[in-house]
Formats: sequence, structure tokens, C-alpha cells
Amino acid sequence: MKPLIAIFDVDHTITEGSTGRRFAEAAARRGVLKIRHLALIPWNYAAYRLGGEGLSLFEGDFPIIRGIEKSLLEEISRDVYARRTSRALRPGMVELIAGIKASGGEILLATSSLDFIVRPLAEAIGADAVLASELEYEAGRCTGRIAGKALFGAAKLESVSAYLDRHGVSLADCSFYSDSIHDLPLLLAVGEAVAVAPDRRLRREAKGRGWEILDF
Repeated sequence: MKPLIAIFDVDHTITEGSTGRRFAEAAARRGVLKIRHLALIPWNYAAYRLGGEGLSLFEGDFPIIRGIEKSLLEEISRDVYARRTSRALRPGMVELIAGIKASGGEILLATSSLDFIVRPLAEAIGADAVLASELEYEAGRCTGRIAGKALFGAAKLESVSAYLDRHGVSLADCSFYSDSIHDLPLLLAVGEAVAVAPDRRLRREAKGRGWEILDF
């Protein structure tokens, strides 16, 4: 029997707050983003936590970082993780992940955040694989477009399903931990759904379905 794959959302689930927000603030300090772009973050966060679509800091794609070198984006992400995100990990989630790995389970991160932002976190916690939104690059520079689909809602379920199919694992043999109602498609598909510090709508859904709720 294949070991259970435990799937985790990242922002507000493994971490307190948003990895993307921390990256944006650091990138603004480095002059990669404009300070004015940060003004949308509080509104975006509030709408997201209430279960709405939220505003898009990057208006769909990512035109404000068009032309930026991939190596610079990765450098900023490593620095942000070391200085800030590493201190925002939920200790209880880190312990839970370590326990799953110790018992032979695999850890898969599935997040709508950008891959280069979450990669340092994934390495630090020993994730076996990462599914994340990805940017498109040409000659090592960002085109300002998403490569494929952003892993949000149904697109996250599709990406996870494809990954599991390649590894011969059923969704029914997996657990999924998330804070957000936006992840309901995947939560409904797995064998074990766990709501982590859930938003208002997901908390109501979890209670109604008898799912485990972890509060921190």
C-alpha cells in the first residue's frame, strides 16, 4: 500500500499571513515593485479571507515585474524566507508535517502562490513536491504572464489530480489541509479534509460536514 500523501495549502495554513505579501513588501524595498502597488494588499487580504475573489494586486497577470530576472526574484524570495517567513511558520503545522514524514507519509504543497516564493519554505520543511502558480520566462526574464493556470480553486484540484495520477495515488488516499473556502473543490475530493484556522465560510462548511478544524 502506498503511503498517504498529505497535501497542504501554504498561506494562512502553514504560515501566519501571506508569503506573497512579504515578498511584495521586500520587492518594493528593493525597487522591484512600486510602493503604490502595496496599497491594494489590505483590501485583497480582507476580500480573500471573507471568501470573495479579492482584488488582484497584479491585475490578472504580473505586468509590473515584466523584464525582471528570474534569478533576482529567487534571490529576494530566499532572503524573505530567511528574514521573515521562517518566523511566521505555525509551530503546530511544522510539528504535524514532521510527524507525517516520520511515519512514512509524503508532503505535497499545493498553493496559488508563486513557485519561487514558496520554494525556500518547501525546502525548509522537507516537502516532497510543490505544485504552485508559475510565471513565464524568456531568456531568464519574466514576461509578466502566468505559465498555464494559477492554482486557484478548481485549477488546484486539476493540478493535484494530475500529479497523483502520475504517481498512481488516489485522492481518496490523501488528506488536504487548508484555511480557505477557495480550496473547497480539493477539500471535497480527498479522503480526509482538515480546515486550518479557516475563514468564515470554510469554518461553517467544515462544521456542517464534520471535518476536523485546527485553530492556532
